[in-house]
Amino acid sequence: MEVSVIVLLVVFGVLGGFISGLLGVGGGIVFVPVLSSVLLSIGLDDPDLAKYILANSFAATFFAGAISSYKQYKMNSFYPKQILLTAMLAIPTSLGISYLIAHGTWYNKESFSIFFIVLLVFMLIRFIMSRKQIEEGDTSIKVYKFPITGALTGIISALSGLGGGVIMVPLFTQFAKLNIQKAAAISIGVIPPLMVPMIIYYSTLSPSQTFSTYQIGYLIPEVFLPLVAGLLFTAPAGVSVGKKVPSKYLKIIFALLIIIVIIKTAANLV
Repeated sequence: MEVSVIVLLVVFGVLGGFISGLLGVGGGIVFVPVLSSVLLSIGLDDPDLAKYILANSFAATFFAGAISSYKQYKMNSFYPKQILLTAMLAIPTSLGISYLIAHGTWYNKESFSIFFIVLLVFMLIRFIMSRKQIEEGDTSIKVYKFPITGALTGIISALSGLGGGVIMVPLFTQFAKLNIQKAAAISIGVIPPLMVPMIIYYSTLSPSQTFSTYQIGYLIPEVFLPLVAGLLFTAPAGVSVGKKVPSKYLKIIFALLIIIVIIKTAANLV
């Protein structure tokens, strides 16, 4: 690949890593657009293009989540119990819905996109208006709320094609009543195990178009590793900033992110 393309990937890795650490969303919303442009520029097209985009976005998102989670651990804000409880249903529901979509005729992308936009608008309003949040040390949070959040995240994530963080953080703040810093910490901790099965799946497939002798299935190290190089330092920096920024400002930033997702989803329908 050309040096300019590698630099572009690194720059977007820097941005995606910071957003991942700051908001606990994984960074896929940044990785997908740049991967789409880069993979089109090197000659990949349908029917393999979408799979290449998803596979390499999942790989970059895994590293963003893992690096951010390690930083959370070093800052004593890592919550293994809550992460496990959330992931235990997020993973099977995501895989199950993905399988049903791949082997059925019931799924209509356009119809679900409209439903997804309405859902996001509702969540955005609730997210902005909600005020009651349980503080980090409060033990009154019901344990069952974490697997329920995981199940809903897995279903909506598989249907929408988006990473789980955009869904998890609002659910954690509104349904479980967590403060946004803890919600982001748990969300980013769930993302790596959520990505692993999808990465394994795409690495075992055989594309009809190949780009590199080093690629593994749909995974192209020359493409996703520059993203990882960019996020290597900014993901931990995002975590550190997220711990210092007041909750109300994090809510505003996250609300803007949801608005971007709504606009992007609506644009895909046009």
